Amino acid sequence: MQGSDNTSGAAPGEAPAVNTPAVEINAWGDSITEGYGSDGDTYPDVLERLTGIPVRNFGVGGEESVDILARSIRYGRQEEDILVIQMGDNGGWRNLDELIEQYQTLIREAGTERYIIISSTDDPDDFDQIWGYTKQKVGLEDTPYEAKYREAFGDHLLAGRKYLIEHGLAINGLSETEEDRARAERGDISLQLRNPEVDNTHLNEYGYTALAHGVYETGKMLGYW
Repeated sequence: MQGSDNTSGAAPGEAPAVNTPAVEINAWGDSITEGYGSDGDTYPDVLERLTGIPVRNFGVGGEESVDILARSIRYGRQEEDILVIQMGDNGGWRNLDELIEQYQTLIREAGTERYIIISSTDDPDDFDQIWGYTKQKVGLEDTPYEAKYREAFGDHLLAGRKYLIEHGLAINGLSETEEDRARAERGDISLQLRNPEVDNTHLNEYGYTALAHGVYETGKMLGYW
């Protein structure tokens, strides 16, 4: 898998050498965070407008979860910041317990209790995803990995796939089609929110906009803004 903060002069996705004490939102992740597939906004772009808080886009396409964890640790303590973390679609873990421990290590090393976890937006019947293929129509039920995330992170979890199915079209003023309803029954995100010309994983500007609204609503519930 394959950005937007550049106020520090660093290349997209690269953290500056020294963290600043200002309250910021640090979006850690891979190409979904980076915004690959969008012709416009990334979700960190939209999130900054929704919250009025500076958002640093630390998404790097193709990175495994261990790489994202290492970058965050090198960045240093983030006590004053709010973390939004999305990782794992490119591997870097052997089982879900290991991936959850990587998330927990990132949060612990950052030194903040203010965080939001975004679970994968991959469709469960997509052969290319690594979360566990199924032919069953899961709809809006938790997949096994989503349930495991929910158990580990509770209210800090934004179930990305489910949120986009439930709210993605309405947030963008898009009309639901018969195909959308059939995909939702299977547990798949509307193609109106994806960029199928790129691949069957990444979102388009509509999808990233909706994802930002999900992060915003989760943070509001947690009292972050």
